[in-house]
Amino acid sequence: MNSVEAVTLDLDGTLCEYRESSAELLARSFDQLGVEPFFTAEEYRQQLYVQVITDETKAERREEAFTTLAERADRDPKLGRQLATVYASMRDHGDVTPLPGAVDAVEYLRDRYALGLVTNGGPETQDPKLSTLGIADAFDEVVYGGYDTAPKPEPAPFHEAIRALDARPRRVIHVGNSVESDVWGADAAGIGAALVSDENQHMTAPDYLLGSLGELTPPPWE
Repeated sequence: MNSVEAVTLDLDGTLCEYRESSAELLARSFDQLGVEPFFTAEEYRQQLYVQVITDETKAERREEAFTTLAERADRDPKLGRQLATVYASMRDHGDVTPLPGAVDAVEYLRDRYALGLVTNGGPETQDPKLSTLGIADAFDEVVYGGYDTAPKPEPAPFHEAIRALDARPRRVIHVGNSVESDVWGADAAGIGAALVSDENQHMTAPDYLLGSLGELTPPPWE
């Protein structure tokens, strides 16, 4: 793609990850409630994948997933909701670490393009991550999917970023690590997509496939 005017980036799993994994936090949450684990972090991830995405928040999606998994394990759905509350209360959103090449990529891109962040999650969960990474002021626009607009993969958060960055859709690239949220969402919004993944097999072919964020300095479209 030539003449790229603006780049948008995903946050979770693209620029950073929690130091405490979902599996570790889930184990602590079960322990806090004093119950034996009745589903795994991988089962939680799979349940999120099959849930229909509407305009609910990330916390609401988690509660729905935990409730469904509790019912599937013949447990009281209330226990699933309690577990979701404990899980959310124990997560430290500032306890993240940058993924390899993330900070350098942000610094490179912000010097050359209008730069946006399109992330699912509200300011209460995402801003502490940006502060920890030291990139809170790096973006010309931050769109919180599920807070400002419908969440990704709905096109609304991308459209909001394009409008705010005053860019033409065909000259915008979104970079993210999720086929479902980032590539499909970018496609729906009519902008280019770069997928960060070390896997070779995907259901959807992005415009660019990156093995790491180190491949953004410089990016393949330059």
